[in-house]
Amino acid sequence: MSDLIGPELVHVGVEVASRDELLSLMAGRLQANGRTRETFLQGLIDREANYPTGLPINGGVAIPHTDPEHVINDSVSIATLSTPVGFQEMAGTDDSEIPVDVVIMLALGGAENHLDVLQQIIGSIQDAEFMASLRASTSPSEIAALVKAKLGLARPSL
Repeated sequence: MSDLIGPELVHVGVEVASRDELLSLMAGRLQANGRTRETFLQGLIDREANYPTGLPINGGVAIPHTDPEHVINDSVSIATLSTPVGFQEMAGTDDSEIPVDVVIMLALGGAENHLDVLQQIIGSIQDAEFMASLRASTSPSEIAALVKAKLGLARPSL
């Protein structure tokens, strides 16, 4: 299997009008690269409605993901946004949104892999220096390298 993340799965300085537009952009790139099925986007939107993924950590981060049946090849996609978009807060008690300017989208086929990678990512987004580096990066290759180094995602498979 190829790496979980590469420059082709990174979006830098994205300008979108809404969360759903961003999810569509990112899911479209995953599908175009043969990483996900065409059902992936709807799976993301449905899951996000029931289990929000916004986190008010280090400036606002979201980790959208969906069920394994929508995934062909395990992948991680990253987007940095020039203007934040609203995501409902993970484990929030109301419908209020938090502004998010970094999105780490997971497309993972195995439940065990999913939890391991999710835990690594949650630990990493708590690192203010790492998040500042992601936001300051202007190249997809640089962001992919930062994420691989931080999360150890360069290995061929999980």
